[in-house]
Amino acid sequence: MSTYSVGKDIQALVADIGSFSTKIGYAGDDHPQAVYNSTTAIERNNNGNNGSSSNFSRAPRRDFVTRCIDGSESDGNYDLVNPVDPVTGWLFSPPNKSCSSLSSNDGNADDKLGDAWESHELVSQYLQHAFQNALGLGNNSASLDHAHNHPLLLLDKPHTPPALRQRLLEIMFETHNLPAVFFLRDAIASCYAVGRTTATVVDVGYSSTMVTPVYEGFVETRGVLRNNGCGAKAAEERVLSMMDGIVKKQGGRRRKDRMRRTNQRRLEKESTVNASMNASMNAGTAATGTTTGNIDQLSPVPKRAYVKRDAAGHFIKESASQLGSSNAPIPEYLMPLYQVRRAPSYTARSAPFHHWSRLTLAREIKEMGLGVAVGPMGYVSSEASGGANGAAASNGGETTAPESNTASDSINPATANNMFLTSSKLPYTLPDGTPVEITTASRCDVVEMFFGNDEYNVNYREQALDETMQQLEEYENEIEEFVAEREDEEDSKTTMMGMIGSNTDSVMAGDPYSNTSYRGEKSSRHAGVRRGGKKTYYSPNTISTKLYSACLPYVRTAPPTTGTGDGLDGAGAASTGGSTAGGGGSVNDNYFHYLTSAPPAQMVCDAAFRCDRDQQASLL
Repeated sequence: MSTYSVGKDIQALVADIGSFSTKIGYAGDDHPQAVYNSTTAIERNNNGNNGSSSNFSRAPRRDFVTRCIDGSESDGNYDLVNPVDPVTGWLFSPPNKSCSSLSSNDGNADDKLGDAWESHELVSQYLQHAFQNALGLGNNSASLDHAHNHPLLLLDKPHTPPALRQRLLEIMFETHNLPAVFFLRDAIASCYAVGRTTATVVDVGYSSTMVTPVYEGFVETRGVLRNNGCGAKAAEERVLSMMDGIVKKQGGRRRKDRMRRTNQRRLEKESTVNASMNASMNAGTAATGTTTGNIDQLSPVPKRAYVKRDAAGHFIKESASQLGSSNAPIPEYLMPLYQVRRAPSYTARSAPFHHWSRLTLAREIKEMGLGVAVGPMGYVSSEASGGANGAAASNGGETTAPESNTASDSINPATANNMFLTSSKLPYTLPDGTPVEITTASRCDVVEMFFGNDEYNVNYREQALDETMQQLEEYENEIEEFVAEREDEEDSKTTMMGMIGSNTDSVMAGDPYSNTSYRGEKSSRHAGVRRGGKKTYYSPNTISTKLYSACLPYVRTAPPTTGTGDGLDGAGAASTGGSTAGGGGSVNDNYFHYLTSAPPAQMVCDAAFRCDRDQQASLL
């Protein structure tokens, strides 16, 4: 085992690239030096024949929440991306889903080539941004204050395929020239942070919730569980849905009338200013005798409609048709601040940027404590429709507690539900100025997806599991088709080059287990050969085939049943626990067997019960 030691003047770097934020700092500090959003706006380099070795035409942008990137009214060709795939949690870009794009992929999806390097290039740019801008490491290679003099500890998920780790190592060594890199499981780092070597780690992340058992400093991969339906983003989606319902229910006509009057005031103010300017210009031209216009013929400044009174002195309420027909319909949902400022048209940005702005507002509401709350044991979600829980919530205490809440028999669920329904409401002012009230029952319904056993939340988690399984199957089919097509292309190119007597070594570049480095492959992705005076460029797919082939077994949702050599099927591998601690285990364990629809509390017990019997007591 090789070791690396540094002096007292050089500190190691610690980086954590998550699905929501990227954190990096110095080892030994109490907090990271830089924390920035992992979701960035990029402009892809769609012209593959321009000789550029980068997938992006410009550097990633992060100032896109409250304003447009390309001008005041448009985001141009920018797209929101994230290096972490939300389905698997890996730093991975599946075919035709480059860099885990958050957009709706407007246009033809075939125009975007699948390139497994795209997410890795984004990771490289994130680290470069952190080294130079956040940490202030200089560009002078002779100085000790340089990135290539600091070893790096990179936090990693316990179920990441070895091929992806090797790609990241190539980036660290070949691109950033780091002296040493160590991959540490994030669950082990959490245990070490509290001074323990054996524990069950619950990680409620942005895209999912993962439960990882750690025994004596090693991850038990058999017990790792992942629920993509219970995450911070899912909670924000529920807060957003809750606020949309509150805006539609409590805002109503009064909100629309108030916003129309506000827009009318603004329009009348603009017309007053324009009329005054025209009057001044006409007065100046009339004094010089250059026009025959009469100042008295100018249209008078319109009076403000919102101060009209009747004979008794009362305000006259105008209808919506009298407030101006030029106003566009006011959206009946939670509008972010940028959209409110675009009154009276209220035009929205492109779909990914508009939705991300709404999620940012929902995140602020959640973090303020106005969007989430945890009810007591026996609380019944108001969203439960039908079943025992729904009857208990609607019959006013006539029904008994459901069987799923047998541990709280002393608490009447209907009593707890009615207590929260009649509790005080929290005030909140929308970005458009409309005051609303958020009930405690609505706040509790948001986090019931983490704890609720009613039919509504159980179906929600099961639906999230089915969608994840379906997406993994799509990944598997896309990778198989991609690899098959690439193999056919390689066979045809090998045959053609054999006929003309050419060397095929450059065509076979991209093997993750070869001596070809990341930097070498990156620079050669657009290299080509001249045939008949015309230069032929290699597609980025050439260097991605081997990586996809190496990751394919880990994407499958079912264990391999043939070619294993040990005679074990999927159930036998799971029951005997053939995986080594912290490693990939036997061949039968190299598949995506981590998914579940259970709530986090049940995931802790299930994760421990998947491990050996002598480990369960320590893990629980």
